[in-house]
Amino acid sequence: MRLLPAVALLVAVAGCGRQDEVRRYKTPKDPTWRMIGAIVTAKDSTWFFKVAAPTDRIASAQSQVLMFLQDLRVEDGDVKWKLPAGWLEEKGGPARVASFKFGDRDPKLELTVVKLPGDGGGLSANVNRWREQVGLERAAEAEVASMVRKVGEAQVVDLIGPTRPAMGGGRAMARQPEPERTADPQFDQVRSMFQFERPPEWRENPQPERPKVFEFRADGALITFTIMGGESGGLAANVDRWRTQAGLEPLGEQGLGRSATPMKFVNTDAWLVEVPGKERAILGVIALSPEFSMFLKMDGSPAAVSAQRATFTRVAQSFQMRGRHE
Repeated sequence: MRLLPAVALLVAVAGCGRQDEVRRYKTPKDPTWRMIGAIVTAKDSTWFFKVAAPTDRIASAQSQVLMFLQDLRVEDGDVKWKLPAGWLEEKGGPARVASFKFGDRDPKLELTVVKLPGDGGGLSANVNRWREQVGLERAAEAEVASMVRKVGEAQVVDLIGPTRPAMGGGRAMARQPEPERTADPQFDQVRSMFQFERPPEWRENPQPERPKVFEFRADGALITFTIMGGESGGLAANVDRWRTQAGLEPLGEQGLGRSATPMKFVNTDAWLVEVPGKERAILGVIALSPEFSMFLKMDGSPAAVSAQRATFTRVAQSFQMRGRHE
């Protein structure tokens, strides 16, 4: 069943033509950013280790970073490390002790090491500083404790958010104002075509980066609704893309039954896709057609996605077109 005679408008406003979402994901403009940060307490100082990049880059390097953090040792009041194979160490100054360049493609990933006297401000303050850098709201002290896990000598936090974090020293950096965007009547028209339940706890970004039509944040989870042209690479390719983002192995066509369940979305055939990674989870709806495809996606830590699962499912079931567009 054709959902919209205005499908050409949807695709044009999304700015993707016949390109599929799989290809668009491989461009440098990843919609979410991920930061792995670690804090190590020495005798009279606190050491901060941080790497931040688009989520796909961190996913491919996650095991290397965690192995590096696992090997950190406190000796004689300093923190010592082993240089992993293929990593390049660059010396810093009194505060920024060192930085490491690594990764299998350019630009290389960078892990920075910062040393501050005393407790460096404390665990809660620094985790919240990092949360703000990736565009997340501050968390209560009890919540911070649940986000941190011990890896060797380090206290490690893994954050995913919509904002590109500044790379620099251990002090909080002033935020730069967001550039103003001009109104787009066509884009507003596309947004007005959809109606759905909007949970009060979901905080909306009213001007998401294209081709996203809607974007929300909720307690560590990022929820997006995206429209793309054509069938967007097919179901298996998109499921495996999400699995790769969550640090899981691709399954291919034969493994679809393990991740995708048929459902209805905006009165058309769709699939509910669940990707339960250890550090990152994705829950989404994929609806594909020869003309255009729709993706409703929730992305975040397993705890955040689990907490919002029932709400997300209810929102997905409520998605409809306004008026008579069949």
